Amino acid sequence: MKKVALIVPPLENMVKYLKGWQLKPEDYGSFPPLGLLYIATSLKKELPDVDVRIIDCPSQRIDYSALELLLNNFSPDVIGISAFTICLVDVLKVARLAKRLKNNVHVCVGGPHLFVYPRQTLGYQEVDSIVIGEGEYVFCDFIKRLDSGEPIGSGNGFYLKKNLALIELKPADEVDLDKLPYFDVNLINREFYYSTIGRQRNVITLLTSRGCPYSCTFCDVPLKIFRGRSIENIIGEIKLRLNEGFKEIFFFDDTFNITPQRVIDFSKRIIEEGLKFEWSFRGRVNVMSFEMLKIAKQAGCRRVHVGIETGTNEGLRLLKKGITIEQVEDVLGWCRRLGIKTVGDFIIGLPFERSKAEVVSNIDKLIALNPDLGQFNYLEPIPGCEIYEAGVKSGVIDPGEWNNFINDPKGDFEPPLWTEYLSKPEIGELFHLAYQKFYLRPAYIFKTLFSVRTIHEFKRLFLAGAKIVFTRKDFKTT
Repeated sequence: MKKVALIVPPLENMVKYLKGWQLKPEDYGSFPPLGLLYIATSLKKELPDVDVRIIDCPSQRIDYSALELLLNNFSPDVIGISAFTICLVDVLKVARLAKRLKNNVHVCVGGPHLFVYPRQTLGYQEVDSIVIGEGEYVFCDFIKRLDSGEPIGSGNGFYLKKNLALIELKPADEVDLDKLPYFDVNLINREFYYSTIGRQRNVITLLTSRGCPYSCTFCDVPLKIFRGRSIENIIGEIKLRLNEGFKEIFFFDDTFNITPQRVIDFSKRIIEEGLKFEWSFRGRVNVMSFEMLKIAKQAGCRRVHVGIETGTNEGLRLLKKGITIEQVEDVLGWCRRLGIKTVGDFIIGLPFERSKAEVVSNIDKLIALNPDLGQFNYLEPIPGCEIYEAGVKSGVIDPGEWNNFINDPKGDFEPPLWTEYLSKPEIGELFHLAYQKFYLRPAYIFKTLFSVRTIHEFKRLFLAGAKIVFTRKDFKTT
């Protein structure tokens, strides 16, 4: 029997675009590693004799010392590591640790990083194979062949180190989402997962689709073709999760409301089935309607996350966002009317913001739009997105900085921001200012306190607010 460990690495060396005050991943919440859950569940279904475990280091607060003990005790034959580019140092550190503990362990790396840097990743000494794209089928096939002693070859998304220079690396074939088993929540300790803005303690994230057909210049989502699960398949999983004791669901799709009718049909089925739970989703304002939001509210929708990004139509056009400020105003107004909470995502440090005054003006425009929550990010021009390529072409971004990091990953790497008009310290100060201006309004504080319904919700909001107010900020350049 083979033993397989699927690992989310510790985030001890995660790339930081800005040194100083910034939100950490856990400040937004702690969510299950859905990709690894689907792979592990598929393995259990296809190969019940294989012992597969998920080790989610960030959520379970597992540092390298604790991880070493876990790997020593389990002694896996294969380790699969989920890789984001900003976590590359920790990905390789986990691989080295695994090799040190067991020399013949097979290390396979997958995740979003592989869409941009497959050949470089396969070239690392610590890595034996990679998976590009959706790994449920190809990784299972690899383990099946390894377990049976059959020859293992490269292709269709799975690649071994041998003959590296002669192989054209391509993503795996897209999977039929309705044929995937519902992930087994018993593979994780659900007590470690929460949403900072969730009302209930028992929150689960689900995916009803994969891929996004839009072309926002700042986005590096690799799967551009939308594929949705059937309503029947989704309802079946919701019933399972409710039976498992979950009371709130956050649909984590890149674009949940690809059409208003999809959400309308989904909401009608929830009502027809008599399912009682709260839910939220990430969506686009250009494909929302009042009718859609009204029936979603009737079906239990509590919160909608919308990407606003910037405060002008010209800015949205330059970002290829495909929405208008007028559409944002309509959707936020409809949600207020229906009693649906809204979260507005906003970006600081965009290429067309030529001064501090322009950034502050955009922050004020978001405040004037008045979503219930504001979530700010500074622009991270990462390889794989259009805005990064534009920065390289214009000379604002030096590609050598990223290339040096990829060739020799080190934990002190601070990637380039768009600093044509604003310095890194200025972007950091404006990022912090955005949170202060939005959340420290007296009227906003009183409104929020009176809207809180559970102790869990109050605790999370209080801790997040305390960080905004009291955390010392000290932005530096490299």
